Amino acid sequence: MNYSSRKWFMIFIYLIFSLSVGIFVASLTTLLIVDLFLFILYRIPIDFLSIDFVKILKGSIVGGAIAAIGCWYSYYRHYKRR
Repeated sequence: MNYSSRKWFMIFIYLIFSLSVGIFVASLTTLLIVDLFLFILYRIPIDFLSIDFVKILKGSIVGGAIAAIGCWYSYYRHYKRR
């Protein structure tokens, strides 16, 4: 693998990892904000045991991979044009 191919592969791996982590953190934060909102308005107790972390993790990995492929493709296509 030459330097350029290795560089683009590392960018691809970085995008998959960072977007998956970002989506996981964003979805957990959104879920906690919604639970807090429901607690403040309707006094529904916050139950951390009902959060299914495995489903959120699977969804964030798949969503991060799809987003990473799209971002990487657009970056790579723009790079090849020059």
